[in-house]
Parts: sequence; C-alpha cells; structure tokens
Amino acid sequence: MNSKRQSDSAVTTTMRDRIAEWRQLLEHCGSKPTRKRVHALRVITLRLQAEFEHDLADLPHASHQAQAILGFGRQAEKLRRALGPVRELDVWMGKLRALRASLSHTSDYVPRSTYECVRGIERLEDRLKRKRGSAEKKLASEIAKRDERLAKAGEQIESALAEYIFAEEPGIAAELATRFQAVRAEFPSLDEENLHEFRKRIKTVRYLAEMRAPTNHACAQIAAQMKKLQSAIGEWHDWQALVDEARRGKPAKNKPLAELLESLTAESFESALSTVDTVTARLSGAGEGRAELLLPATRKPPKRSGDGVSAVADQKLA
Repeated sequence: MNSKRQSDSAVTTTMRDRIAEWRQLLEHCGSKPTRKRVHALRVITLRLQAEFEHDLADLPHASHQAQAILGFGRQAEKLRRALGPVRELDVWMGKLRALRASLSHTSDYVPRSTYECVRGIERLEDRLKRKRGSAEKKLASEIAKRDERLAKAGEQIESALAEYIFAEEPGIAAELATRFQAVRAEFPSLDEENLHEFRKRIKTVRYLAEMRAPTNHACAQIAAQMKKLQSAIGEWHDWQALVDEARRGKPAKNKPLAELLESLTAESFESALSTVDTVTARLSGAGEGRAELLLPATRKPPKRSGDGVSAVADQKLA
C-alpha cells in the first residue's frame, strides 16, 4: 500500500469493492463451491495478492500495513492451495466435454477408434466427477476451518485501507514490461519441465496489469499479452495433465484416448512456445517506454490444419 495519504477516494473505493467481493465469494464457496464461484474466488484472491505484494516493497516491515499484507498473504496462499484441485478438475472436465462433442459431430459412420475414444472420455469424466465431489467437500471443510483467520485477514486489510491508498505509479507499464523480461531471462530455454513454472511466474505481471487496465492503455495491452500467453501455456498443461489421468485408469481400454490426448498435448506445446516468442518480441523495448508493444506481432503461431480440437481429433482418428 503506497504511503500516500488518502486523497483519491475512487482508488480506495475500488480496492474496498474488491475485498468486499472476495469476502462474499468466500462465504458462497463455503456453502456451495460451484465451478463459477471457485474460479471467481481463485482469480480475485490472486489479484489481491499481486496488488498487496507489489505495494509491500514500499512499506516498513514492522508497519501496520505491511503486517496486514503479510497476514492476508499467508491466508490467501492456503486458500489458493485448497481451491486449486477443484478448479483443475472443473477445467479438465470442461475440456473433455468439448472434446467429446467434437468427436460426436461426425458422419453417420463412426470409426471404431472414435467410438473407443468417446467411451474413454466418458469413463474419465465419471472418474473426475467423483474426484470433484470429494474435492468439493474438502474445500468447504477447509474454508469453514479457516473462517475466523480469513475473516480477520480481511478485516486487517480493510483497516489498513482506511488510512492508505493504492496510488497510480506513473511508470507502472514500463515496470511490468521490465518485470516480464526479467522472468523471461530466467528461462532462456523453455521445455516441458519448466514451461508451467514460467507461466506461474508471470501471473503477477498479468494481474497487476489487469487491475490498472481500465485507466492505463499500455497496461491494458500488457494484460492482453499476458492473458494470451498464459492461456496458451495453460492449454498445453491441461492436456498434459489429462494424459496422466487417462493412463491412471484402465491403460488398455484408455489407450486410444491417451494417444489422442498426447497428440493434442504435442500440438498445444508447440503453439505455446510460439506464443512465448511472439509475446516476448512484442514486449521487447516496452520496459524502456518504447512502442513495440503496440506493433503487430512479428511471428505468427503455427497454422493448424483444421479448426481446433475437432481438426486434431479428425487427423488422429482418420
């Protein structure tokens, strides 16, 4: 929290609204953690963490505001770990539904390989639904167990906001672009072992940019690039996780499905690497305040031979 005295009520009100939304979603997820609620709570928790941690660097460690941030951060991290398994299962089931729909949109003749993949998807969906039910109960229990500590963390943050505000830094867009380039430099060679970690490391850049996007065009551009990049890497990571899930079931029966998922994983991995190159090129120089960010991409992702998962499925099952 910037140590500037409260002079911009709009900024403070916006942050208060976010905290109020966080507390409301926390209550709703504690009673019924639906797919939309879990996703919304996880996103707003991440965004609040990113904002608070960014302002922590400007505060004395022993100050009331710094301690409020640290306390919230500890509870938010535990909450995120509890939300993670439920959110992952929701994403995986959504991808399987889309894949099953794409395989079902075929001609009257259904090849045996397609039929076996559909049956494999149905078996995997049933297993994931059971796991989701268990994870949902565990999440609700975890929220109930931490209810007092989470409420206290929210109250302390609100108390700190009563005195201080989040000021708009004049060079925030350049700072965020530089931060992305610094993370990228730590991963000079991306592969299947470190790509997901790279994705996690740039989340803070995305969320800080998104929170400033409504009033800062350059931040809006950075946020769009980070979202594109995270989505591409997330697509690969989800297919990769589904391959592992398919192989945990009945290997013989799920072999056609596992092979299809492996093809989707390989394709999305190449697309993710291409997107990394494109976004890195577009953000080069933005940290020094130049306008490369707004230029058209210099490199396009590889062309797909068809339309999305349906095309890949058609290729694999042809």
